[in-house]
Amino acid sequence: MAESKPKCAGLCSRCPRAGNCPTRRASGASPVLLDGAAASGSARNRDGVGFAIDIGSTTLALALYDLRTGALLSAKGCANPQSSVSADVIGRISAASSPSALSELGRLAEDALGTLLEEARAEAGIPISSIVDGVVTGNTVMLHLLTCHDPTPLGHVPFQAEWLAGCDATVMGLPVWLPPCIGAFVGADHVCALVSANFTPDGPPALLCDLGTNAEIALRANGTIYATSAAAGPAFEGTGVRGSDLLDAIARFCAEGVISETGASDEERLVLADGRRLANADVRAVQVAKAAVAAGMSVMLDEAKVRAEDLSEIFLAGGFGCGLNPRSAAAIGLLPDVPGVRMTPIGNAALAGAAELLLFPERRDFALSLSRGARLVELGGSAEFSDRFIDAMTFGPWP
Repeated sequence: MAESKPKCAGLCSRCPRAGNCPTRRASGASPVLLDGAAASGSARNRDGVGFAIDIGSTTLALALYDLRTGALLSAKGCANPQSSVSADVIGRISAASSPSALSELGRLAEDALGTLLEEARAEAGIPISSIVDGVVTGNTVMLHLLTCHDPTPLGHVPFQAEWLAGCDATVMGLPVWLPPCIGAFVGADHVCALVSANFTPDGPPALLCDLGTNAEIALRANGTIYATSAAAGPAFEGTGVRGSDLLDAIARFCAEGVISETGASDEERLVLADGRRLANADVRAVQVAKAAVAAGMSVMLDEAKVRAEDLSEIFLAGGFGCGLNPRSAAAIGLLPDVPGVRMTPIGNAALAGAAELLLFPERRDFALSLSRGARLVELGGSAEFSDRFIDAMTFGPWP
C-alpha cells in the first residue's frame, strides 16, 4: 500500500497553502497534478520513466515520472480535440457510429496525447526509449474511443458497458495499463479518484464527488461503496464565468433576493463584482446541474439508508471541486448543509490516482477490487430520481 501523502488544499487565491502546495497545474488545461510522490516501498524500484494520463471530455492531462524516485519530471495539458466533433460524450457516441468514424475519434485523442508526451519528454530531456510504462485513465466513453472499442451500447437503454477496461493495452505504441471502470457512466477516472483518496469501503459514511460535465459520485456506507453519475452539463465547466465564481454569485444573489428560489430574476443580466454579466441562461444551467447532482446524492443516500447528517466527510475532486466554496454550494442546495462535515478538496484526483497506480503497481489490485465491489446506483428511468430532481430545482439548502 502506498505511503500517506499530502492532499490538495485547493489551488485558488483563498488557499492558505497556495505558496507551498504539494500539487501543481499543467500548462494549458490547468489540471491539478500529483507532485513528488515518494516511490519508496514501491514494488517497481527500477530504472525508467513512466507517464500518467487523464483523458477528460474537455481536457487532456499528462504527467511524466521517474519510476525509481517518483519525481515528477514534466506536466502537460491541452484541450481534448474530440470536442470539435461534439462537446459531450453522448454526441461522441453518436459520432462513432461507423468503424471509420470511431477510428478517427481515437486518432484525434492519441495524436494529441502523443504531442503532450513529446513535449514532456523534450522538457525532461529524456529519450523515448526510457519510457517503459504508463497508466491511462478516463471515463468509460473516453477509454472506449481511445482504444476503438464500440461505444454504441453506452448510448442507449439499458446503458451498459460490455467492456470495462482494467487491463493492459498499447497507446501511442507504448505499453499502458487501463484502470477499471465501474459502469457506463462511472469510469476509470472515478476509480482513480477513489484510489487517490484511499476511499476504502470501510470507515465512516463519506461522499466523493467529481463535479464536471458528468458528475460522478461515490458514497461509502455500511462497508460498501455506492457509485452513481448525474448529467450536470456545462454549468460547472463550460460557461463564461468560472464555475466556483458562478456559484458564489448565485448564492449571493439568492441571499439578497435578486434571484428567487425558483431561479427567477427581474434583471435580464446580473452584474458581477468585476463587471462581468451573468445571463439568466447561466443561472438556469446551474439550477439544472445542481438539481441533478443533489437528486443523485439523495437517491444514493436513501439506497444506503444513510442520512446526510451521518456523513463525516465530503471529498471534492476536479478543478471545479478544488476551488469550490462549500458555503455557496450548500446555500444553493448543491451539497448537503451539514454542520461539522469536513469538506476536503483533492484536486485532479483522477490523474493523481493514475500516477499512484503507475508508481505503485501493487495498488492496481486495489483499483480492481474497488471497481468490482462497488454497487452501481442507476438513476436513468428512476421515478424516485425524477421526483427528487424536481424538488431540487429550487435554490436553497437541502431540506
